Amino acid sequence: MPTSLSPVQIANVSLSKIGSATISSLTDLTSQEAITCNNNWELAYLEVSRSARWSCLLTPAVLTQIAQTPLPGCTPPVTPVAWAPLTSYAANVYLSYGGYIYITNYAYTSTNNFTNDLTTGALTQTNLPASSPFFPPESGGGYASGWAFQYALPSDFQLLGELNDQVYWDFWGWGCADYEIMNGVLAPPVSQQAGPASLFTNASQAVIKYVQNVADTTKFDSLFTAALTFKLASMIATSLRQDGGRTEVAMLAMYKQAMSKAEIKNAGERKPRRFDLAASSRVNRARFNGFNG
Repeated sequence: MPTSLSPVQIANVSLSKIGSATISSLTDLTSQEAITCNNNWELAYLEVSRSARWSCLLTPAVLTQIAQTPLPGCTPPVTPVAWAPLTSYAANVYLSYGGYIYITNYAYTSTNNFTNDLTTGALTQTNLPASSPFFPPESGGGYASGWAFQYALPSDFQLLGELNDQVYWDFWGWGCADYEIMNGVLAPPVSQQAGPASLFTNASQAVIKYVQNVADTTKFDSLFTAALTFKLASMIATSLRQDGGRTEVAMLAMYKQAMSKAEIKNAGERKPRRFDLAASSRVNRARFNGFNG
């Protein structure tokens, strides 16, 4: 649950941890404590929020795809043609069927059955999904990113929590696409990033859950707030205490303990959805839950 603490209240908790006087405003220029807290507040918050998959800051988003430019001298990607029965194809034509890309080995006219064409040698299956931009081997094509798709991340993005989580099923369980984040500077302040960060992946869609940059401190839960107070305390301790860093070291140790506790709790609040073969069986549903069962 949110703590409903204001930035000043959180800062005062940090100040009390190091034995310094409390403040009434972060913008009080007559108070060294206020000036020090204000100078370190945003960096402390951003570092803590980027350090864990915080449930209180997690939100879903569907990302928008950004068109990539093929490398210089390379031909654009080919869009495979959907296989159709009783259709004439030239040799070396790329077709799609059943979610994969196939190549015609010679000029031929398709039959009424795709499997017949495949078994007779008219087609060869590639290992590429039909949803991915396809660069024929002879084209030398590709993108500089090394990934098939680029997606724009939200402007308040802090940390990726999940990508396409549990959107497909394979033999081993729920899968999740590989990805890479680049083309942007995720550093404070977010409003001054050098450019919008992008997510790159080979998945043809990008549905994410991410830790967002939340300015409203009343939405922070107790675990996040505790970690933030220790982090801020460690950053202001040496300047205010002038003790050679001893208090800073102690506060950092407490911060690590708070983060460890938070990571365990955040992980426990994520319940994986698993495919239940028994519950999904049509036979079982008809027998036990159906009208005739």
